[in-house]
Amino acid sequence: MDTIVCPAEHKHGETSTCHTQHGCRCTPCVAAHTEYSFYWRHMNAAGRPLPYSDVDGRGTRRRLQALSALGWSASALGTRLGSDQTVVSRWMLADKVTRVTAEKIAALYDELSDTPAPAGTRTERLSRARTLAHARRKGFARPIEWDDIDHDAEPQRPAESPDTIDVVAVHLVVNEGARVTLTRSERHEAVRQLHARYLSDGEIATLLGVTERTIFRDRQELELPAAVGVDRQPIIQERAA
Repeated sequence: MDTIVCPAEHKHGETSTCHTQHGCRCTPCVAAHTEYSFYWRHMNAAGRPLPYSDVDGRGTRRRLQALSALGWSASALGTRLGSDQTVVSRWMLADKVTRVTAEKIAALYDELSDTPAPAGTRTERLSRARTLAHARRKGFARPIEWDDIDHDAEPQRPAESPDTIDVVAVHLVVNEGARVTLTRSERHEAVRQLHARYLSDGEIATLLGVTERTIFRDRQELELPAAVGVDRQPIIQERAA
């Protein structure tokens, strides 16, 4: 019977994967499988956890979601974890993860839990703003809202002012023309800034991706005069004076 050998690009002998999943029977793979089986039996007999055994994913989910609530995207976290955003997104919802994954994410959380995502470049600002908007929609708790992130029944959410504004998100929309989902308070702030530049309701609506009627209602609530038609020139003259 011929010996089965898996493709050369596989990492022969480094783990038991080639032996168990690909059926490779080369000498390094057989030796790795034998060593792992011996290790597994003795660790199991001693009641000690295996590094790749599954653990409860609650702490991992909460940590990734909390970092998302600071603006860290799945892509940015994946880069730091040596993975990709699809896998990170899956971990963010997983009921079970391996012990190695849980420990790796816990270490990254300890490193970043006091650090908002960077916003130095336009790409970083867009990523941060969109990630924050997604986290708000999903109701992800921030790191500060957990006392014991592994065991708390619920996060301790402070009474947050409805006027809380992400100035980076507003800047992206107002100054860089980016399409970012804004909260109502952030939209009002954007309307104020754009109205101060003498933009019409229609022009503001286009920039914010909402209807002109929405801007009209916002402007009324903010007690801002119209900046269109016969009303526009007096406003410009008054503010120039």
